[in-house]
Amino acid sequence: MSKSIPINNIHHVAFRCRDAEQTRWFYEDVLGLKLAAAMSFDNLSGTDKKIEYMHIFFEMVDGNYIAFFDDPYNAPEDFFVDMNGFDSHVAVEVKSMEHLKAIESKLDSIGWDSFTINHEFVTSLYIFDPNGIQLEFTTRASDHEKIMAEDAAKAHQEIKAWTSRTREMKVKKFGEESLTKK
Repeated sequence: MSKSIPINNIHHVAFRCRDAEQTRWFYEDVLGLKLAAAMSFDNLSGTDKKIEYMHIFFEMVDGNYIAFFDDPYNAPEDFFVDMNGFDSHVAVEVKSMEHLKAIESKLDSIGWDSFTINHEFVTSLYIFDPNGIQLEFTTRASDHEKIMAEDAAKAHQEIKAWTSRTREMKVKKFGEESLTKK
């Protein structure tokens, strides 16, 4: 087993946004996150390449951020569609079912579509933000730690069994070289 690298937490996740103001409205006014930074740039960071863009950050209670790039010069017109949650989604945690219900109520009050799933170890409320990013608001079940500990105990065996069942199909689809450890 490899030596553990001391990764503390996520500082931020970043996505492309259609419009900084629309994104600010949603994350600050609707969801209540603190607008922590809005930085305009004339060059691609770390280069002399001319590109104008804005980078905005919203702070969560734990001090981590969700960030966005507003780059209208290079954003594909058809980029901002609802993304498949398997391809990309952000799950943020709230303290309780009451908090989850409060978010759902706030979203309902502005006509924003949402749906809830009880996953047993967490209950999650799902939405798409104005940029097509799926957001998952989740709260832990009372026995969350027990469920996760049980799953952790068998995680390596589960991956091994899954790989055994799906490897042949993946080799045909992606090629053997793309599936080797690097």
